[in-house]
Amino acid sequence: MERLRRAKKFVNISADLPKRRGRRPITIRGPIHVQCGDHGDDRRLRGIVEQVMAWPHVEAVPLPIGSANFVSLRLPENFPVQDSSVFIIEREFGRVLLGSPTIYLALPLQWAHWAIVRGWAEPHFLSSFGVMPPGVMVVYTPRDEYEVAVCRSLVRVSYDFALNANKYKSGETNLKASDLAALKAA
Repeated sequence: MERLRRAKKFVNISADLPKRRGRRPITIRGPIHVQCGDHGDDRRLRGIVEQVMAWPHVEAVPLPIGSANFVSLRLPENFPVQDSSVFIIEREFGRVLLGSPTIYLALPLQWAHWAIVRGWAEPHFLSSFGVMPPGVMVVYTPRDEYEVAVCRSLVRVSYDFALNANKYKSGETNLKASDLAALKAA
């Protein structure tokens, strides 16, 4: 219970991201960079997607390839954005593969760094070729409720980054007080 409470509190500074327990999951690196194992129960991942779908200004739509197992988390087309380079593609800040459980998030570089260092993510294969922005990460899917809290918080950072890219680029990496309250309630 204490670990879960700490996981919900870490989001105010990226360096406070807790260290993930255990080894990194095996992934297949390629154009479709996927996590191969150590997923945990897929209901946890679906629960995160359902919660994110309820956030303001979030559209969750199947990816263009038309599969219900691929969910694109994006801002609506009419929502004003200041910097399109913070998205995976178009207005997409996150992507979830449900069939082969994998999470992709566009994170601010400072958060991406700490997510890698603390064992929560690895850079997307296509980032190294300039096809995707450098902050696009493959975030490892949660194995327990503690990891659900951390993954949900990382999705919230990606969402906040999409909404407020200029704050992140100017070095203000703290979430707003209202965002912190929402995360603590999660």
